[in-house]
Amino acid sequence: MQEILQSRKRLDFYQSPDIDLILCPWGFGGTDNLAQEGAHSILGDTELIRALEALKVKVNLIEPPSLGPFEIQESPNRIRNIEAITSVNNWLKEQVYLSRGMGHLPVVLGGDASLSIASISALSNFYRDQGKADEFGVLWFSNHFENSAPEFTKSWNANRMALTALTYDGDLNNVHEDFKTLISDKFTSIPAIKKKNIVQIGINHRSAQDSVDHEYFVMEDIGELGISGCVIMALEKLAHCKHIHVVLDLNVFDLSAVSNYSLGQMNYREAISMARSLDLKLRRMNKLVSIDVVEHCPSREAWDKRGEAAEWVVDILENIFGANVFNVARKY
Repeated sequence: MQEILQSRKRLDFYQSPDIDLILCPWGFGGTDNLAQEGAHSILGDTELIRALEALKVKVNLIEPPSLGPFEIQESPNRIRNIEAITSVNNWLKEQVYLSRGMGHLPVVLGGDASLSIASISALSNFYRDQGKADEFGVLWFSNHFENSAPEFTKSWNANRMALTALTYDGDLNNVHEDFKTLISDKFTSIPAIKKKNIVQIGINHRSAQDSVDHEYFVMEDIGELGISGCVIMALEKLAHCKHIHVVLDLNVFDLSAVSNYSLGQMNYREAISMARSLDLKLRRMNKLVSIDVVEHCPSREAWDKRGEAAEWVVDILENIFGANVFNVARKY
């Protein structure tokens, strides 16, 4: 209890490494490609860079190259847009790997969740090269498992296959050719990450729970334990991991501008409490190595809430990097 109380007091300043803000405005892994709007919405409609720099963090903006042109590919029994996804993910893997190699902290602004296949694969490869593969873990916030696969998919969307692709450890000769393409390239070993090194938080879609065998927390757990309690317990399950990547799939929050919206997700106060916990328990412990922000779809946002999701992202990232919205001076 004393530790919890102390965390609410003014903390000594902790210097973060440089942030590489990587724009990845592609949404080929989703049904309608709307997540391609998310990165530019977050960056262009907010003062994200200035907010982070105000926290004495150096921010390097990495803008995407001109990849493509790509055509939307929809064929029966094929992963949608697999060629475009492969091209985008190969670029992103290089950026994330180079960022960590320079000692920077990459923050990926996507884009759909298939991009996390790239970032997690690159990080896994980075720590494997250092002989620390078992020390790399993922804290994944989402309202669903991303554990679909070609043999039982309804949508053929790669963003719903991200977890399966990253943790697959079977024979590649026995999988769908597109799925093999999704997971086997120059940066990815098999598996990219072990299931014991992943914990998911915020699961709402319960129909798939019988098919998973990794650690996760459902929204009911957040209701009973509080989001800070769930984050602490999740990090205890990842205690063997010294290097943690955070995936922020925005459908874990109660926002309209997301893919796969669900009622009853985390509200604003829970989102900020989550961010504060990530600051205190990860960043200040020098364990936070990177962040993905994915599945922001601005055109889906309710008319009376335009810009809300992008502002949430800014507030969340600010608090992860040392701000405290609960103690901020406000004018009334």
